[in-house]
Amino acid sequence: MNASEEREKALRDAKQILIQIARDLNTPRNIRRAARNALRELENEELSLALRAANAIDILQEVTDDPQIPTFARTAILEAISLLDMIAKEE
Repeated sequence: MNASEEREKALRDAKQILIQIARDLNTPRNIRRAARNALRELENEELSLALRAANAIDILQEVTDDPQIPTFARTAILEAISLLDMIAKEE
C-alpha cells in the first residue's frame, strides 16, 4: 500500500468513526455535534487534505476534555484523531 492509499484508508476509517459517533443517541449532543462539524470540515474540498485533517483534529480535541464524555466516545474520538494526525503530518 503506497502513502496515498494509506492516507485514503485513514480518512475513510476516521470518517466512519465520526459518522458512528454522530448517529449514536447515547452520546451527548455536543459530542455528536463536534463529530458532525469535524466531518463537515473533512469534506471541505477548498482546503488541502492535511489542513482539513488538522481542522477536524482541533474540533475533536475540544470535546475530549469534556468531563461528561462517555468513555466509549472518548476512545473513538481519540482513535479518529490518531488517524487524522497521520494525514495532517504527511503533506
